[in-house]
Amino acid sequence: MELVPGEYEFTCYECDGDGSVQVIRGTDDDEPELVWDRCDDCRGEGTFIYDEKEAAEAIEAGRTPLRTPSAT
Repeated sequence: MELVPGEYEFTCYECDGDGSVQVIRGTDDDEPELVWDRCDDCRGEGTFIYDEKEAAEAIEAGRTPLRTPSAT
């Protein structure tokens, strides 16, 4: 899918692009355990699409976009 002007794609910060994160699961009766679950931040996609303002902030924080808008 091609990005539209002003969109930048970045790896999800929470799951590092994996699409899953470890969470603690357990009930009152069970011992808590670490299990893998879908990342809620990126909905398991592993990436985010940012607009120009959000992308500028991410780049300023040291992150590198995976894809940038095509120059047309």
